[in-house]
Amino acid sequence: MIGIGCTLLGRWAFKKYLLPSVATSTIATFGNHSKDIMYIFEVKPVYRFRYISPSLDEHIGPGTVEASYADPSECFDRIHPDDIEILMSKISGNCNYDEPFSQRWRTNDGTYIWFEEYTTPIYEGGEIVAVQGVIRNMDAAKAKQEELEQLCQRDSLTGLYNRHAFDETVVKLQAGPPLNLGVIALDLNDLKLVNDRFGHVAGDALLEQTALCLNRFSHETFRLGGDEFVIVCKNDTEQSVHDLIAALRQDFIRHELSVSLGFAYRTATTDLPDLLRKADQAMYEEKQTFKASVGSA
Repeated sequence: MIGIGCTLLGRWAFKKYLLPSVATSTIATFGNHSKDIMYIFEVKPVYRFRYISPSLDEHIGPGTVEASYADPSECFDRIHPDDIEILMSKISGNCNYDEPFSQRWRTNDGTYIWFEEYTTPIYEGGEIVAVQGVIRNMDAAKAKQEELEQLCQRDSLTGLYNRHAFDETVVKLQAGPPLNLGVIALDLNDLKLVNDRFGHVAGDALLEQTALCLNRFSHETFRLGGDEFVIVCKNDTEQSVHDLIAALRQDFIRHELSVSLGFAYRTATTDLPDLLRKADQAMYEEKQTFKASVGSA
């Protein structure tokens, strides 16, 4: 609320007075006591900071305010390289000032912190002459958001990626350029038998053991549900997919896991769902062969 209030106050001050000295005094009255970072940056006639709240030193490190007054390029040097376009758009007017800006700034110890900023442009004669903003440290909130996103993408039992993550992968691949794709579909042969005889705790242990084996060879592995697992191989050769399958089979034997497996491979494609259907069909055929061999034994 403080940040929003200061932003509205700053807009009012500039629109009412259009005098940097008066606006600076008004903003400073609040900025000097705010945990959020407040600033006024002049674009014309030259780049310079008219005001920076002392809280900048608390977030970035001691001496940052003084250095920024002395050399306005300090902020350009500290912004994350991937966010430099955001900074340039703010001072050029080529952006939507009604939306907040998310950006990363480098601290004195070399780490980057996420900030969210509300910026107001100041115009004279139809051209932008300054910008003023309120910046809030969002690093903790960003970390929490990323943690929640990870939880949403991970299977709670095995720690592998889940169905939601797989669906996101499908969307990303379809939006990107064609690439070589291999898909391996796996299914446990005896999970139902283990669950019926020894209970679901034993069945869960079997699923966890399977996930451990898969993680040893690939990190882009998904549990789509039940005992259905999928490995997505991006930009691998068909031979490397064959080699992965051979290594997996050996590891399953070593850990006494009975698994049916099928795969599909295609060059220059984005159609992951179609490859999964083909891999599933191959896996189903292997499972039927396994059942027939067990029944005849």
